[in-house]
Amino acid sequence: MTDQSQAAQGQNAKEVPELPKPEMHIVDMSKAEVDFAIEVAKKGIISLFKNERRSFCEVAQFIKKEFDKTFSGAWHVFVGKHFGAWVTYEAHKLVYFHIGQAGFMIYKHG
Repeated sequence: MTDQSQAAQGQNAKEVPELPKPEMHIVDMSKAEVDFAIEVAKKGIISLFKNERRSFCEVAQFIKKEFDKTFSGAWHVFVGKHFGAWVTYEAHKLVYFHIGQAGFMIYKHG
């Protein structure tokens, strides 16, 4: 491997910091859906670091679109550092977790 390609890989690795392990708060969802939620949330956070998205609102929109595409029904998503929520959701269709300081609440209703 050349020095230039190693430097380019090193630079790319620096651009996307390693994300902390998700801290799960409420899990009332299948393992497949939880794994999907964590993966799209990580992609959303990384897109903020890369300036592909500009706000938590855009990350929430991205996550909702991914859930709507992959799973049927109406999905709702909260993303942010500070929020409160009291929601009605379908049985076994809610997950609430943090990745670092960013909180994610994803649920299905409708």
